[in-house]
Order: sequence, then C-alpha cells, then structure tokens
Amino acid sequence: MMNIENSENRLKSLTHNFEKVKNDLGKAELVAVTKYSPLKDLFLAYEIGHRDFGENRVKDLETKAQAFYEKGFHDVRWHFIGNLQSNKLNQLLKIKNLYSVHSIDSLRLLEKLYEKATQALKGKDLLFFLQVKTSDEEEKSGFNSKDEVYKALRFIKERENQKGPLSFLGFMTMGKVRTDNFEQDAASSFQSLANLRDSVLNDFSFKEIKLSMGMSKDYKIALAHGSDFVRVGSALFSS
Repeated sequence: MMNIENSENRLKSLTHNFEKVKNDLGKAELVAVTKYSPLKDLFLAYEIGHRDFGENRVKDLETKAQAFYEKGFHDVRWHFIGNLQSNKLNQLLKIKNLYSVHSIDSLRLLEKLYEKATQALKGKDLLFFLQVKTSDEEEKSGFNSKDEVYKALRFIKERENQKGPLSFLGFMTMGKVRTDNFEQDAASSFQSLANLRDSVLNDFSFKEIKLSMGMSKDYKIALAHGSDFVRVGSALFSS
C-alpha cells in the first residue's frame, strides 16, 4: 500500500514539474535530462506523455535505452548531450531509438561521424548539432571560432547531396557556470549563438538552424534568446 502511495505521489510531483517547465516553453522542445534519475522516474515521465530524453554518458544511455525498449516504449527519442569521444561512436550509433546528438564539438569528430554513420545506422536517420563554445571556461569543449564553424559547415554542405542517414539540425552551447554574473553571462553566451545562427543563415543555404541551449538554471534566459531545445534535468526530477 505504501509503495503504491509513494508511486502516486511521485507521479503527481513529476506531472507538476513537467507542466511547470512546459508552460514556459512556447514552441521550444523539452529534452528531459536523465543523468541523475532512476529508471522508475523516467518510466513515470513516459507515462505522463513525455518522449524526448537526454543522456550525458554513452554507457548510461545504452542501459536506459535498452530498458525502455524492453518495456515496449519504442517511440521514445533519445538525445545524446554529453562529451563524446570518437572511440565511443560505434557504441553510440547502435543504441535503440537514438534520435539526435547535440555535442559534435570538432571537425575531427564530425568527420568520424560521417565515416561511421552509414554502416552503423543501417538506414535509420540521425540529427546532430555542432557544439559551439561561447564562454571562456577551459573545461568546456566545442568549436572555438566562427572560422572553425564555417569550415565544418562547408564539410557538411559538400556531403549534402549524398544520400545518407545524417541531418545537420543546428548549434548547441552551454551558458557560463563559474561566474558572479550568472544571468548576464548566460545571456551573453546564448546571444552569441543566436548571432552565429543568423550569420550562417545569411552565408549558407540552410533552410533552418535550430538552437539547443538552456538547462535547469538558465533555460528561461535561453528561451528569451530564441532557444529551440532546452535540456532540463533537476527542475524536472528533483523532489
């Protein structure tokens, strides 16, 4: 009886949290970050209708995706959002219901992705974002300059006419964390990415470029600067 009551209370709590965040989104998409959450919470989130989940580690994503698949939840969309090493690509690309990768952070990794995708994905489509570094924090990875981004985009354009499973969706960034001016620095990071998007749309023939930016503490700031995808964990799953 107590377990049923606890489960019902948890379901109410998650429903409240998801509704609260989704009310802020407008047309933006919510990626529910699963990094610190148990599977039972993720299953409850699925039960209330959520389908887009994000994970930071390949091994954890593999485990969670398999658990969802075994439950028969085959319409889930998994977003990989963490640092990605090229030697983990094969493992990542085999994961069931992998929908997008938000963290292609170098030309070398982009080239490896194209090299491995056709065979590994076996006809499945995969969206990806280029991760752009918009703050000066050394621990963050990503394309460091407009020139680097443009070089990667030219690489993508050269392969656009080749039929393959990969589709470039846009740019991802993270706001500055270690700062005394959190809101101001987050806004600066997000505006920098929006400016880059505008420049690219002017200089390349992409139909659209989506922005993945904003996490639990700064997603409202990201939305104010035009984010299309927010990656939120603790605001959803914390009690």
